[in-house]
Amino acid sequence: IENSMLGAAHALANPLTGHFGIAHGLAVGLMLPHVVRYNTAYFKSKNIEDQYQKSLGMNGEALADRIDQLLSAAKIKRHLSDYNISKNDLEKLATEAALQWTGTFNPAPVKHEELLTIYRAAI
Repeated sequence: IENSMLGAAHALANPLTGHFGIAHGLAVGLMLPHVVRYNTAYFKSKNIEDQYQKSLGMNGEALADRIDQLLSAAKIKRHLSDYNISKNDLEKLATEAALQWTGTFNPAPVKHEELLTIYRAAI
């Protein structure tokens, strides 16, 4: 934690744990591919995708796909709807995620709207 300062995956996971009882590590894993895709799209839009890829050591989409494969291999449900979370829950979850300090250390900036977009991708 002291080295990475975490990021959006943890900020998004905390409300999932608090409201739906999803174990924190599971919630982080569930959100991680969506966060990687969001970060990749952000850096691509800023024309600095190469820097992001160098920091990841691979293409962001490939990394997100690999995380999805690992979640699938572990038989982990990969959509929020699999945990009885509905589209109606996302606004409240995003509001709470935006209050998490961990999100301030995400490589791409995230506030309420961005976090809501990531939750929508995960539904």
